[in-house]
Amino acid sequence: MSIALIAGQGILPVEIARKLSELQPSTLVIALRDDPETLKPYASRLVHMRIPNLGRGVREVKAFGADRVIMAGRIPKRIIFSLTLLLPLLFDPLSRRVLKNSLRDDHSLLGSIVKALEDEGLTVIPYWQILPEFIAGEGKLSARSPTEQESRDAEYGREVLSVILPCSFGQGVCVAGGAVVAVEAMEGTDKMIQRAGTLARRGVVVKMMKSGQDMRYDLPTVGPQTLENMRGSGLTCLAVEAGKTLILEPEKFFVLAEKYDIAVWGISNAQEICCR
Repeated sequence: MSIALIAGQGILPVEIARKLSELQPSTLVIALRDDPETLKPYASRLVHMRIPNLGRGVREVKAFGADRVIMAGRIPKRIIFSLTLLLPLLFDPLSRRVLKNSLRDDHSLLGSIVKALEDEGLTVIPYWQILPEFIAGEGKLSARSPTEQESRDAEYGREVLSVILPCSFGQGVCVAGGAVVAVEAMEGTDKMIQRAGTLARRGVVVKMMKSGQDMRYDLPTVGPQTLENMRGSGLTCLAVEAGKTLILEPEKFFVLAEKYDIAVWGISNAQEICCR
């Protein structure tokens, strides 16, 4: 039996599809994105859905002979909100049941989707198991360590996240000079960084995961685009939770970190952030 991929937007599903194509003879990819053709080289069967259809997805997975599923990539929540409020009949019955009481936050929504898949006899597996080399380690990850001010801002950002993460509305915060400049919400990390740039033009980005969160979905993820946005917004340090954050395209990522002189540090709940 094989692993099927439910792929949202971004580079992460493409990396997972590539790895799956190396690990198994055939792969089903269900694409919930505008550019499904990017996944075609890695898929034995590619199914494109413009609107999420959980019932069809389950049928496709079972018909393909897969028994395990990976969910990865972004599905803009504003689209789900607008379609659910304005055109609820566009969703299939299984999707409507999942969405009905699961729109409070991303984690409850994704958890409900996982439960629905498992109720249908499928096993949802963590995507980090497919890409273990992408998991951030602890300590200094880039060419330079954080400065004293960056360390203080990163530490404060970690404290802030420890309070707001249980509320399940974002995994990131931008801090500059001891002040919270921006908090991630539905718009995502990149938009948060850009917003921080319009307000402060300096500071630190901190990304962490909710304590006790199911690691089968929605891990904090950064990549080259994160650094591009930080550079454009004047942010100079990125602190990510070690062991729970994916770094996409790591070779390119660390080349850019050195080029832009951005400090990248892997933190844990018990580790102090060291400065240079």
